[in-house]
Amino acid sequence: MAVRRWTPPPCLILVKNGLKTVRFWEVVADPRLVALGWLIRVHEGRSVNDLLANSSQSPGSDRHPANQLSPQQKAQAKQILYGCLRYYHQLKTIAENLLAKPFKDKDLDLLLVVVTGLYQLKYLSTPDHAAISESVELTRKLKKKWASGVINGVLRRYQREKDEIEDSLSKSLQFQFSHPGWIIKKLRQDWPSRAEDILSQNNQHAPMILRVNTQVISQKDYLSQLTENNYQASPHPVAADAVVLEKASDVFSLPLFQSGGVTVQDAAPQLAVELLQLDENLRALDACAAPGGKTGHIMQRQPNLELTAVELSPRRAQKIQETLERLYPAQSCHLICADVTEVEDWWDGQLYDRILLDVPCSASGVIRRNPDIKIHRKTTDIQPLVEIQSKILDKTWELLKPGGILVYATCSVFKQENDAQIAAFTKRNEVEFVSLPNKIEKKLNNEAEFGYQIFPGEAQMDGFYLCGLKKPG
Repeated sequence: MAVRRWTPPPCLILVKNGLKTVRFWEVVADPRLVALGWLIRVHEGRSVNDLLANSSQSPGSDRHPANQLSPQQKAQAKQILYGCLRYYHQLKTIAENLLAKPFKDKDLDLLLVVVTGLYQLKYLSTPDHAAISESVELTRKLKKKWASGVINGVLRRYQREKDEIEDSLSKSLQFQFSHPGWIIKKLRQDWPSRAEDILSQNNQHAPMILRVNTQVISQKDYLSQLTENNYQASPHPVAADAVVLEKASDVFSLPLFQSGGVTVQDAAPQLAVELLQLDENLRALDACAAPGGKTGHIMQRQPNLELTAVELSPRRAQKIQETLERLYPAQSCHLICADVTEVEDWWDGQLYDRILLDVPCSASGVIRRNPDIKIHRKTTDIQPLVEIQSKILDKTWELLKPGGILVYATCSVFKQENDAQIAAFTKRNEVEFVSLPNKIEKKLNNEAEFGYQIFPGEAQMDGFYLCGLKKPG
């Protein structure tokens, strides 16, 4: 479906002149309308993370519609946003089944009104009458009151005939799994016995996992601080520096967060440092460094090494800098904003002992944290990504000393980006494989031919792949 740029309705245009006369609803906060606005922006190509960050950090953010909401209303808007993204393909299938004729491309906002209404009816404890009436009210706020009867009829029919409607759709894969068909097909091809569990896990809420800065405090002592501050948490069963919060919390309220004692990072990428086998006085490269979590973990585990981090995006490089300054203010990292494959533009000519290579990928392993991936990612994206990964892998391998270790990593569960990528690489190069410590390896249900494939939800981790490669010599 083609998407036109969305113009906010009057209720999202805030009054700049206090003397201006407006209708009451124009300045009343509406969490459903804010969630709808976010959903439309996602369909225009914006990421959820950027949208939510911009609503609170951009210039004039105090006037942003989302910030006119109370904390409870903002939580409701986010719940609707994330829920509609997780179950978008399922809810869209229901909507298309109920509509007598599809909405025109210019009325994408109306399709999303139906999706938000269906989500509330199916998954939330919102009273049915409120979910329906508020959805109908959105058509007025969108200046499309002509559609109110359609919205009302579709939602009321679902309310009356829910079981029959869902039974009639039970053989639809997009209804069953709420993923685009190409992802379902690819996972079934790659992991026949795992596919349904991966799809199910992708629709769950991911736990909030922290990495304790053990230069500041031990994991055990930090867990004690959390308990003292009424947080329920436990040590992660696999990653040595990780802590799992029972309930997601505002990071800025966490003990020691602002002073650098802890950061947010899933447990799976924390395993990369274990494969790197770090030691003092080594020369190390983090070749695709954003968002900087693994860069920081390298600095944490081995302060006495020479570390270079390369990142293509200036904005993301700035975020890395801010993170490292908060966590490791007394340490140095040579941060370079450059295309890592354009080696002549940034490399000083000295080979590296260790290289971490977390390449651009489909992000198919982190859908539960970023459900907008199911809307943004297309099947045609995969081969170009594979080619970029191969190019980066070949270029950085040339920068590794004989006897050095390179760790290749993705947040993908597609074999094309992982096992197949490494299989192709081993045909071009002589390599030795590096294993995780046995105490970690035995806790993983690894099914990869090369390296380690972690599936979403395994030991509370995100989907992630990592493979340690040692250059002979």
